[in-house]
Amino acid sequence: MKPILIIALLFVFSCSFISHGQSYIGQYRESNNIKSDTLVDIKTGIRFIVDSNRIYVKAIDKRGKQLWKTDPSVDKKLPEYRFKRPVIVYFQFQKSRNSEIEEIGIGYNNSQFGYIDKKTGAFQFAGQD
Repeated sequence: MKPILIIALLFVFSCSFISHGQSYIGQYRESNNIKSDTLVDIKTGIRFIVDSNRIYVKAIDKRGKQLWKTDPSVDKKLPEYRFKRPVIVYFQFQKSRNSEIEEIGIGYNNSQFGYIDKKTGAFQFAGQD
């Protein structure tokens, strides 16, 4: 009777351990995941460009006029986390969580992430993993 009880308890604990494994999937990316350093808004023709150092993002209109330029990490005063100077490794359009407004999603190699307002260049920090 005792061996059966021990086996049953081991089975229950092992199933519990397996089901409580890592299930959270976040934004963390160590490597460069950028497909293009330039995003183009089809409606307005505005180009959004991340620089070759992966620090700044700028908006350029159809005539070549710079509308804004931002260093989201510095402008938002993000605390140092994992790296002294994080670089952008994720850069693409995405829909806002609260509406159908399109924004620019960015993620850093230190796991911090957020989005940039396409009109103003304002960065909204969304979290870190």
